[in-house]
Amino acid sequence: AEQGREGREGGDDQVPDPGQQAGSNAAARYYEDRSNMTAEERSTQEADIVRKCLMRGEQQCSFLEYMGHKVIYRRYASLFFIVGVDDDENEIAVLELIHCLVETLDKYFENVCELDIMSQLEKAHFVVDEMVINGFVVETNKTNILEPIRVLDKPT
Repeated sequence: AEQGREGREGGDDQVPDPGQQAGSNAAARYYEDRSNMTAEERSTQEADIVRKCLMRGEQQCSFLEYMGHKVIYRRYASLFFIVGVDDDENEIAVLELIHCLVETLDKYFENVCELDIMSQLEKAHFVVDEMVINGFVVETNKTNILEPIRVLDKPT
């Protein structure tokens, strides 16, 4: 479950989850207060959302409603990227954000796959963190997103 709010205040979204697989959540990010939920409740909710996305056919749209929020998802090979947003969020803009994230991960990992994300989860998180801050999309230029990561990758 993941997402961002574009140009609005008070982001109440989650961020694209780089690495959803068969009901397991590799990298959820939340931009709203979840302190009222236990880790078990959050995990159960995330698994329910993943299950609902996995059960949908390829001919169905990539949007669904879940507990008063929109869930937007996109499948790339074996990877699912799932974003939960407020009801007033633009679904197409969120799909574009997911696509930009995948293109950026592809550029960094040179054809990203589940193993890349799982073995270098902190770098996948760093990409998301360069794109979305406090629920707001702040960068979509792949070169700008990857520049700080490449600096960190350089041997000292």
